[in-house]
Amino acid sequence: MDRGTITVMNMITATNPLSNLDTDAQQKTLFLLQVANSSFPTGAFNHSYGFETWFSDGTVSDGPSFEIACRDWLVYCMARSEGIAVARACEMARLGDHVGLLDLDNRVAALKLSRESREASSMTGQALLNAYLDIFDTPGLEDYAAAVQVGDAEGHHSVIFGAICGSYGISGTDAVLTFLQTAVSGLAGVASRLIPLGQVETQRIITHAWPLIQEASLRAVEADVDDMNAATFSLDMASMQHENLRTRLCIS
Repeated sequence: MDRGTITVMNMITATNPLSNLDTDAQQKTLFLLQVANSSFPTGAFNHSYGFETWFSDGTVSDGPSFEIACRDWLVYCMARSEGIAVARACEMARLGDHVGLLDLDNRVAALKLSRESREASSMTGQALLNAYLDIFDTPGLEDYAAAVQVGDAEGHHSVIFGAICGSYGISGTDAVLTFLQTAVSGLAGVASRLIPLGQVETQRIITHAWPLIQEASLRAVEADVDDMNAATFSLDMASMQHENLRTRLCIS
């Protein structure tokens, strides 16, 4: 490369406002935005977690009743079970703890009492893992991926999400924050179609959940796998009843 070319490149770098940005941090943000997007091929956007039963029988029938139920689900189910699973899976993937990921996957399965919920979590998790392996050239999950592929692990969505984030260098807090925000947004999207709700009202409900999502993310990072629990038994029953609905638009 001659001196003139080097001079021109230095001039471009000096005048380019992007040259002073942290490109590694940007790539991690872009990664989270991509894998959490509803267009990423997982099918998670069609997951109602049993709420479709409540929409059908009138238990949840409008914006206010949905917001109350959604916040309870976030605090007493998602944050305390799958939120912790995401944080721990993220850490285990960074450490290469294949055995820990298998144990965590089994724990998540045990907390899902309804068949539909368990199968939907495994289906979306495996779809996420397959898409990640096809799209991103990031090593580190070969052993866990092999265990999922041969059936030694069910490959639940929260564990897969945390694992791919850890493999990509995402922090546990950011991984949980993204996962819970995506879950709330996805459920609100289902509610907007089935109740139905207006677009502005739907987005307002999601925004109101931000403080809970932030607090839950911090708590999940500090929690251990033995702290995982779920206390939404009425929703578990609704999920069990979902497969008997005459009309079903969601996978769970």
